[in-house]
Amino acid sequence: MSSLASEEAARLRVVPVRPVITDRPFASVARETAEIHQAFFDDIRPLGARFPAAHLREVTVVRAPDLDTRVDASGQTRVWYAIESLQQTGSFKVRGALVAIDACIQRAGSSTGLHVVAASAGNHGAAMAYAASVLGVRATIFVPKGAPAAKCERIASFGADLRFGPTPHYDDAESVAIAMAEAEGLPFISPYNDLNVIAGNGGSLGYELARVLGHVPEHVLLPFGGGGLATGVAWALADAAGESPGQVPRVWGVQSDVSPAMADSLERGEAIARFIPQGPSLADGLSGGIPEDAFARARSAIGGVMVVSEQAIAQAMHYIYRDLGLLVEGSSAVALAPLLLPSRERVASALGVRGGDLVVLLTGRNVDRSTWERAVEPFVAVTNQ
Repeated sequence: MSSLASEEAARLRVVPVRPVITDRPFASVARETAEIHQAFFDDIRPLGARFPAAHLREVTVVRAPDLDTRVDASGQTRVWYAIESLQQTGSFKVRGALVAIDACIQRAGSSTGLHVVAASAGNHGAAMAYAASVLGVRATIFVPKGAPAAKCERIASFGADLRFGPTPHYDDAESVAIAMAEAEGLPFISPYNDLNVIAGNGGSLGYELARVLGHVPEHVLLPFGGGGLATGVAWALADAAGESPGQVPRVWGVQSDVSPAMADSLERGEAIARFIPQGPSLADGLSGGIPEDAFARARSAIGGVMVVSEQAIAQAMHYIYRDLGLLVEGSSAVALAPLLLPSRERVASALGVRGGDLVVLLTGRNVDRSTWERAVEPFVAVTNQ
């Protein structure tokens, strides 16, 4: 285990936003950015009361005391898990799907005859299918060819029309979904670039975190794909913090080195809209590129991105099972991965950890059991020695 950990340490990549956004008055920056969506701070809380038929769960927050000293040798930083894998659809994305479809219904004046289209690596598709069934509309969901069976089965179980893209790449599934929506005059709901999805997903989560903890957490690590979750959480926490001295939330995304589109975009200084992953990934839900507007929003809100290896993601999947008894997908466990590496001091330095609360957001459980078992097998073997 130690030799593996040493090997992995060299592969942690930390890419801050420059200039570092958290060195500026964060709340005012977030409000300026959120002017593109005036209703953001008004319409998304509490979601459970707004959509009672969806049976949403408030985010579950659990202490992770064994991780405290991994982040801060002084023990002054408290680490928490924020668990969203317990939602009906197995991930946080049901929040944004409900808000976005409801917005379509409001624009149309009725749910009768309404038909929405989405593309997804899996979790957004399941969320859209479920939300559509709750709100009484039709949904067609495109997923990459060869998408995980667990995610496809969940989408189909909620009654959506499930279709496959021409290749294993998310960007290609999205292209054919957009083409269908445009050809038939149907609303296309992006998993990361729709403002109502951003508000429902990250926005409601950010407000709930502050409410459940009793204050705004100082640091958040979360999975980063297209940036919608990170943007929404950052906006909401900044709004909840207001201008209070010392209440400056630092939100960082984590990606796999198989598909580090945001990290590469930050280093290049421009969005990489089409990004072909370098191979299969345990964090399949985070694959693909990031369009310019999503890139600009995320860059204005987050502290930066950390990139970890597939091995580190597998290690995090195993650790979460041992610590919490939860099977989570790689796209969820990725948020924990930096804290398990020997180079975690770089994580603490990047985050500016000086005590307070650090939240690791676990976003989903939709992983094939066989995939999970293969991923964690090396760590199970070491643990049992």
